[in-house]
Amino acid sequence: MIKPELVQEIANKTKLSKKKIELVIDTMTAVVGREVGKGDKVLISGFGAFYLARRKARNGINPITKEPMQIKEMLLPKFRPGEQFKRAVKNKK
Repeated sequence: MIKPELVQEIANKTKLSKKKIELVIDTMTAVVGREVGKGDKVLISGFGAFYLARRKARNGINPITKEPMQIKEMLLPKFRPGEQFKRAVKNKK
């Protein structure tokens, strides 16, 4: 599902305008991105948690030259699904 399909699905269920729903989704993603970028965790009860995780430095191989290389430590955004979300996905299989 892509964003316009999500907006349409929510509009069908809530009877709200697609414009308002798109504004809410855009605002939510901006807020989550800003807060996670600051290092804060964003918890959405029943859905999951967005957070920043540290990936340690490690050795790698350049795929083009096949030379060994050092990959630097970095921070990456992560998502951990909540129990309700896990159950919903598991029950759909």
